[in-house]
Amino acid sequence: MTLMSYRPLREFMTLRDAMDRFLEDSVGGPGGFYSLTGGSRYLPIDVYETPDEIVVRAHVPGVTQDQLEVSYQQGVLTLRATTPATESQDGWRWHVRELGAGEVTRQIALPREIDVDAARASFENGVLTLALPKSANAKPRKIAIGNGANGHAQPQLSATAEG
Repeated sequence: MTLMSYRPLREFMTLRDAMDRFLEDSVGGPGGFYSLTGGSRYLPIDVYETPDEIVVRAHVPGVTQDQLEVSYQQGVLTLRATTPATESQDGWRWHVRELGAGEVTRQIALPREIDVDAARASFENGVLTLALPKSANAKPRKIAIGNGANGHAQPQLSATAEG
């Protein structure tokens, strides 16, 4: 039998992220009602956890390694990608202009503390991959239970009788 822990805030954070993206894309963000350039700027990511690390993959096509910035502060990972605008040339007439220019930022609240000094990053074919080792405090630890015969104290259990 598998026990699953119920974490109501996890589902809420996913909903909050979706609503933030929706409002940014449809109202105020690039490609929204107030945008003159068209298109939508969004930084899609995958985040998964192994026993030893948290892995983040971000798809940033059309961006070079020099145009990426990654930072971590107080449990929040920030990814920032900057792309230059395509300059119009004399005689050009735009028919579709959806490739956004400027800066796109994505922040992720990580589920565990990480060891920033041991973090690894790679960038290949427009995919940024971050391997973020969990800090020693974030990894689960086992507690040995002695049986009393080998000199370890037995765990003390107490019960109260009602009635």
